[in-house]
Amino acid sequence: MRMVGAVTGVLLAGCLLWGCGNGEAGQKEQAESISATSIEIQKDGAVIETITETFPPEEYNVEELRNMMLSEVAEYNSYAEQDISVEKLESKNDTVSVVIRYPSAEAYTEYNESPYDNKKLFYGTVSQAYDAGYSLDISMQNAKRAEESIGKEEILAMGDKNILITGEPVQVQTFGRILYTGENVTAAGKNKALLKQGEGQKEYYIIFN
Repeated sequence: MRMVGAVTGVLLAGCLLWGCGNGEAGQKEQAESISATSIEIQKDGAVIETITETFPPEEYNVEELRNMMLSEVAEYNSYAEQDISVEKLESKNDTVSVVIRYPSAEAYTEYNESPYDNKKLFYGTVSQAYDAGYSLDISMQNAKRAEESIGKEEILAMGDKNILITGEPVQVQTFGRILYTGENVTAAGKNKALLKQGEGQKEYYIIFN
């Protein structure tokens, strides 16, 4: 479980980057920040997470952020069964970008587990998702023909197809062609999808080849 405030927590809060602005000024700075997160599912099951944050043109300490992240990752790897790695951390103009590689969806979930967000991730076959406790009693739309929808029975019939289930509305890239998308998920190309925040929504679904 990651330490509260590190990695994405630090980026989203912006505290390390602009000195934790207090009062109205600090709130304004946080409101002006722009964040984006994307995850890529690779064929070997690895997950590549890219976090991009744009902040007001204030002073920030990238080296402190880098050292904090590397220290936290090293601590996690000291006891975890699967190592994760910071592939990139760079600053350009007003933008900070971080790329983290996780060997599996399980490692992604374990590392990002926090009571403050819902960064859980499942990747496997439809059959494996069902065996893992996902009821799959949902409605999904054909990625090419949105008017065509399927339910639990049709989903379970695709037992060998890949399914991605995430708890956060992020941008997603898969290694295969997206076939069906769940609520508030829109295909944005053959293997890309945009997930939109849904009120009270805890899980987002994508089925792909």
